[in-house]
Amino acid sequence: MKIEVVFTADKAKEKNMKGKTCVVIDVFRATSVMITALENGAKKIFPFKDIETIQEKCRNLKNIIKCGERNALKIDGFDLGNSPLEFTKEKVFNKDIYMSTTNGTKAIENSISSDKILICSFLNISSVVEKIIEYKKDCVIVCAGTNGEFSLDDALCAGLIIKELKGKKEIFIDDISLALIRVSESNKNMEDILLGSTHYSRLLSLGFKKDIDYILTLNKYSIVPEYKNGYISIE
Repeated sequence: MKIEVVFTADKAKEKNMKGKTCVVIDVFRATSVMITALENGAKKIFPFKDIETIQEKCRNLKNIIKCGERNALKIDGFDLGNSPLEFTKEKVFNKDIYMSTTNGTKAIENSISSDKILICSFLNISSVVEKIIEYKKDCVIVCAGTNGEFSLDDALCAGLIIKELKGKKEIFIDDISLALIRVSESNKNMEDILLGSTHYSRLLSLGFKKDIDYILTLNKYSIVPEYKNGYISIE
């Protein structure tokens, strides 16, 4: 099994993913929101790159939630932002969610040529690893990045995935994947590794420390959301 890593949503569009499993990561915070919302009973999540498409599709719909962010802040007129702590069972149970974020939803749309798309964050790494092994396909890990640039938080998550895969399955990796494993094997805790990184610092400056603490919880959930037929679900 060959493992590759793409470091931005834009680069995903250039990658040949046919016949492969794709794992999309945007830990701060889109994929963490998706996992949390579905764990708390949301039915389906419809991801879109642009806000206008969501506004048009939701014009006559009821019992839905519009959510997302631009530059880490809630989109004006939407129901929820991009904080996983907002997506409680009371708010999302049995509802469809229409979502647009700066990086994460773009990464999904740019990966649709793959056979399977799995949604991952620190919250469900072990379950995603098991699913990758189950599907028996080469795997491309797509890190959403931050505004078209490399993002350390996503790369760290990718490193943890590869490290766990390597312990359970014979895999073929390049120097990039090896470097990510080495980062993940650091004796420092995750927050110390991320200290000073762009996306981490941005969320901290906006007062999202509780989000960070929650998102950095390893394997809190066992669900593996998948994108197919235009939406994300755990069915």
